[in-house]
Amino acid sequence: MPLDVRINEVTTQVSVTDDAALLSPRVLERIIQAVLARLEAKQWDERLAQEERGLGSARPEPRPQ
Repeated sequence: MPLDVRINEVTTQVSVTDDAALLSPRVLERIIQAVLARLEAKQWDERLAQEERGLGSARPEPRPQ
């Protein structure tokens, strides 16, 4: 049986033991771009599902690549 768990506040302490393990700006930018692309694809899929159920307006624009 599924159980909803809600966490209103989390406190934690993070220690970096190796400064070389920190993300470089280039790696951080790649992560950000991947997350944004995934969000755009998810939004497109949601719009398409609404269209298929007849809940949206006209046909959705082509899926971003």
